Amino acid sequence: MEKFPEQSWERLAGSWRGETPPLEESDRALWEEQFLIRRAALRAGGCVHDVERAWRRHLAARRAARRVTRWIGYAAALAALILVPYLLARVGDAPSGGVSLDIVPGTARAELQLSSGEIVPLDARAAATPWRGRGIVLVNDTAAGRLRYDVTGEDTARAPRYHVLNVPRGGEYQLELPDGTMIWINSRSSVRFPERFAADAREVYLQGEAYFVVARDDRAPFRVHAGEQVITVTGTTFNVSAYDDDEIWRATLVEGSVRVSGPGGEVTLSPSTQHVLDRARGTSAVEAVDASLYTSWVHGRFHFRAYAFDELVKKLERWYDFQMIYKDESVKKRRFTGFVDKHEPIERMFSLLEMTTNIQFQVIDKTITVTTRPAR
Repeated sequence: MEKFPEQSWERLAGSWRGETPPLEESDRALWEEQFLIRRAALRAGGCVHDVERAWRRHLAARRAARRVTRWIGYAAALAALILVPYLLARVGDAPSGGVSLDIVPGTARAELQLSSGEIVPLDARAAATPWRGRGIVLVNDTAAGRLRYDVTGEDTARAPRYHVLNVPRGGEYQLELPDGTMIWINSRSSVRFPERFAADAREVYLQGEAYFVVARDDRAPFRVHAGEQVITVTGTTFNVSAYDDDEIWRATLVEGSVRVSGPGGEVTLSPSTQHVLDRARGTSAVEAVDASLYTSWVHGRFHFRAYAFDELVKKLERWYDFQMIYKDESVKKRRFTGFVDKHEPIERMFSLLEMTTNIQFQVIDKTITVTTRPAR
């Protein structure tokens, strides 16, 4: 299947955000492609799908929607006068099903564990007062959601000392190292880093997922220890997903070159390739990929293509901090294509799935139960 032009993908994806760009006959090919993807996802078996009839119905619905658009401005003003006082009075009194005020997008927040054992909370409200000690300065940039540390003097300690930046569920944070390397740390992840790098090597330890933009230094290679694998670079951009509870371990190269070594051997990646380890099967492979699918979380989206539903949900659980319970296990392996804006309420995606599939959701506090409607 040919790759969509980016502008066409954006127009179709707009429906995830509640936008309704007009579709004309020229969009028919794209629409039919989405229809077929949805049909495959539903695994309808012997059901008959009339694409022509569905397209006519779709166009009729769009024309009807455009006819009422001019009334929206007047209705919105009236609705605001009536509904806003009511909604404000109801905050904190959400029903047990449907929209839950407890499930909200994540924010920039983390926790810094200093080598001394002291714990420093980091978020947009935390004080930006620098921490100084043993010839280093740690500064929390609250505006950017970034921790920066600089080496300002000599240290006579014989053994290296480490700090740990822990990012919880529902959080993300950035770390700027003294050499200029930038690390974006995803939800439920941590990076352990030394107070100062050795002269001939720069080494950090990752649990979870992070995106690296490494400053080039041929004299001191940069190494990321992620589980049993070690990624070695001198200067490049890449993403590592190494969650303990994921069956798949991935290192995805955006630009430059990396060497991945572990118990199974060593491989070298070129841009837009990925080293994949299947822990359950004990297999590994290097694959050509669209790197943007695996780094989109850094840019405010979860972009997925033919993802199994349970794999997608794991990403959403970490960011929105909820738990999914499956009453129908078959839902887990259905595959979906699209994207989720990380900063939008998750119920928008749930509403779309309920409208376009037979999946339905019940939300109670931070627990979401997924079931399927019986076939008619």
